Amino acid sequence: MKKNRTLRYVIYVLIFVLTLALDQISKILADHGGHEGSYAVIPGVINFMSVYNEGASFSLFAGKPWAQDFFTVLTAIVLAAGAVYIVFTKKQSKWLGVTIALLFSGTIGNFIDRIAFKYVRDFISFAFFRFPTFNVADCCLCVGVAMLV
Repeated sequence: MKKNRTLRYVIYVLIFVLTLALDQISKILADHGGHEGSYAVIPGVINFMSVYNEGASFSLFAGKPWAQDFFTVLTAIVLAAGAVYIVFTKKQSKWLGVTIALLFSGTIGNFIDRIAFKYVRDFISFAFFRFPTFNVADCCLCVGVAMLV
């Protein structure tokens, strides 16, 4: 039984590491891909364009001097609370383990940007309807929140 639990934790860590790596690598490529402006990845569906989000989700509070510091501190508190929950919770479902891995990778992916740059690097945009530009970390967060609900 302990072997199964260990394997599950290894899988959760792999999900976390792989999605975090995908987020950071994709942001580097979008930033330094040699393309200026927007370019079509799948014409009429998805475009890549570098956008620096100085606010929260959907650029809320962008341009507010206190926003980055507030969200950096808030993120640190949420990550610490999540880590405490993981350590002290004896039984976790597989679903919750994957959910937490996605939430942590998305949160840390954007947290790295906030610490390093004071903004979050977004680059994925839909061509067929108006929607805020986002990144892989945002996808992980949205999927993780949907799974949590």
